[in-house]
Amino acid sequence: MFFTHLLLGFLISYAGYTPPSMLNITVSKIRVENNKKAAYLFILGASIVVFFQFFLAVLITSILHKFPQLIYWIKNLAILIFSTLSITFIRKGITFKNKNLQPKKNTFLFGLSLSSINMFAIPFFVATYSFLSLKGFINTDLNYIITFAFGIFLGVVALLSSYVFLAQKFKSKLISYTNSLNILTGIITGFLAIYTSIILYF
Repeated sequence: MFFTHLLLGFLISYAGYTPPSMLNITVSKIRVENNKKAAYLFILGASIVVFFQFFLAVLITSILHKFPQLIYWIKNLAILIFSTLSITFIRKGITFKNKNLQPKKNTFLFGLSLSSINMFAIPFFVATYSFLSLKGFINTDLNYIITFAFGIFLGVVALLSSYVFLAQKFKSKLISYTNSLNILTGIITGFLAIYTSIILYF
């Protein structure tokens, strides 16, 4: 039973973090510009934050069940966040210049900070945890939740390590790929802002 929760957490986080994101691209850059050790320190910092983000998502889920009226204000906040992210990423993609970036000195702290501002992690875990617990796929006892969270941690480590492995192979395309990704991310977050506004107000 514990192994099932560990495996499920691993698979969900690996699949959820597979699409290119700021964490994936950043760890690839660090591998190219620094070294493997710096990249894996970044991965450790980012994965630790994801581990605790899952517990925060569990807490938020329980609060929403007790106070469903909070969903309205959370959706309004989501519109603001998605709109801001959309503008930020599109501007960054358009104005991005191909230049050498300075190597990061403390990649562990950088991983902690960058993962902390990842606005997609907690909503993803809230939705995932709510669905799995509702369908009875996971046990909500603390020991099982901790095991599931550890599986999530391992999944993120494995996924980001995959990007490190591939980084050297795609070194020449990494900068231009990041530029395109910023624009694509901006479009997606803009769509989410519009979609949430329509659902909430129309």
